[in-house]
Order: sequence, then C-alpha cells, then structure tokens
Amino acid sequence: MIGYQTFPYRPGASDSLNKLTQLKILPLTAKTFLDVGCNEGFFCGYALFDGARKVVGIDINEQFIQSAKQNFPGCDFRVQSWNDLPSDEKYDVILCSSALHYADDQEKLIHMLMDKLSRNGVLILEVGIADGNGSDWVEVKRSIDTRYFPTQNKVNSILSDYAYKYMGESSPQIGDPIPRYVYHIRRKKPYAFLLMQKPGAGKTTTRKALFQDQKVISGDKLILDIGSKKQSCSSELQDFLAQGLNPAKIDLAVRSLFSSQLWKDYLDVILQITNGETFAYDGYVPSSYHDLISDYLKSNDYFPINLCWDSPDSLDDLGVRTKAEARKYAMYLAAVRSKIRNR
Repeated sequence: MIGYQTFPYRPGASDSLNKLTQLKILPLTAKTFLDVGCNEGFFCGYALFDGARKVVGIDINEQFIQSAKQNFPGCDFRVQSWNDLPSDEKYDVILCSSALHYADDQEKLIHMLMDKLSRNGVLILEVGIADGNGSDWVEVKRSIDTRYFPTQNKVNSILSDYAYKYMGESSPQIGDPIPRYVYHIRRKKPYAFLLMQKPGAGKTTTRKALFQDQKVISGDKLILDIGSKKQSCSSELQDFLAQGLNPAKIDLAVRSLFSSQLWKDYLDVILQITNGETFAYDGYVPSSYHDLISDYLKSNDYFPINLCWDSPDSLDDLGVRTKAEARKYAMYLAAVRSKIRNR
C-alpha cells in the first residue's frame, strides 16, 4: 500500500484530488485497473492505495511514464498506445480521463476499451461535451489546440448498446471552453425476470401483462416436459422428475427438486433454452431458494430481477394442503355422524 507521503505534490495536485472525487471510482480492492492516458500516474497510485491487485497505466509520453514509475513503483507503467493493448488482457475498471479527444477515432476507442473489460467490469469515461442538438462531433478551439468533442446526443448514440450512468460534472479543465462529464459504462446483460411466487399468486396473469414480447418459460410445463422426457437434459434429472409425476402436484415436485442436488441441472436446462436472451420465468419456487437461483443466473452473466408482490390468496403447498384439509373434513364428518347416531 502506498503511504500518503509518497504522493508527489506539485501545482495542480489539488485539481487531481478534486477530479478523483468526481470520477466516483468504485472500490478497487483485489481488482484490476487500467488508466488509459495515465500522465504521471496519479490515478494509478490511488488504485494501488485502494487495494487493486494489478494496476496498469499507459501513455505515449515517455517522460510522463518515467515520472510515473518514480512516483508509484508498485504499478505497471508502459510507454504504449491504446491501440496496442494485448488482446488477452481484461480489466475490472478502466479509466479514460482527459484523453478521449486525442483519439483519431473516438467512438472506436470507446468500443475497444469496452472489449477490454472483465465480465462485470466498468469503464469510467470523462468526456467533454459540446453544445448542439444534433448527433455530431463539434470542432472546439482550445487554448493549446483544436479538437473535436461530441454533443450529448452523440454520446447517447455511442453508448446506446451499453448500460451507462451519468455520474455528474467533472473538474473544469484549464484551457478547455466546454464542461466535462463523467459516465460509468458497463456491458449490457440479458435480464432474467423471475416470477416465483406461491401457487395461486397470479404469476401467469402478471407475466402476460408485463412480458408479451419476451421469451417465457413456464416452470410447470418445463417440469412436466422433463419428467415425460420431452425436454433434453441429464438422465438423472429426467428420472428424478419422472417419479410420481403429477400435473396437480407440481409444487411438490419443485420442493423436492430444489432440496436435491439437481437444481443446477434444472437451471442449466433453462439457460440452454434461453441461449443468452432476456427471458421471464413463470413458475413457483420456495422463497428459501430465490437467492440461490439469482446467484446462479448472475454467475452465468444474467441480470436477475425477482418480482415479488402481496398475494393473500396464494396457495402454499397446494398438494399437501388439499390432503390435510380433506382429512380434517373427514374427521369433522365422522364427528357429526357420531353425534347424530348417539341422539
């Protein structure tokens, strides 16, 4: 970990500290970090300070890199263009601050950096935005040169294929006549909308109202198809669900399935059917297993959303409850008949 005294102080250091807060960098403990256009390594030094396990800074200015190596020897600094990043390197957090407007093809650079993110990685992009209502690149004269900056509509267009969040304004850049803004950008993931309430809670009605255009998986039908060997899956799962399969007692089959070790096989069938697309799952699952399902879907690059609502008329353990109530009623009838006979 870097001690505070190792941070080099020089004119403009306070501006970097201000920008550090405005970038809203995520916690970096045990993560990998890349700063594109790292200058003298200030943000790389922070990443190491915050516990990143691997910190890489690149810049084409050899003098900047030499200073960065002296200031923060625990980081990996490279005299390197962003066009020459190794194809096999992925990073949890990539920072592109005060650099985008130097690219010959700014849109291409954004897409290229997104390709360098790990599965759950985030690109932190600081970008100057020019005035204008169109989706354009606007030529802006600065104190040191002339560069092209995107309008807001252009930024929205470039980022439309990603999940992104506007984080606020960044520090003004000396010599730049336009404001800069910060975005956190991630790759989109397919959604898994999970309707797993108890039987009778209105899952199917809710699903039909909300997801008319999405791929839908009916839990009841899938279990019946697996048990009757109409759906391909492991033989163990087929045999397990085939035992005593009863369309009226799907809730019992679900409980038995998730208390076994075959629940992953069942979820793998769902993943096979959905094939990386957004889907809605309509099927009862006991609430104690909801987190298990969400975690497994997350591990397979889905974004799970468990839809829950008040359902006072739902039927918990329908098959068991029906038998229990029937037995109670039989006992009641027997008691009534006994009283009649003893009059």
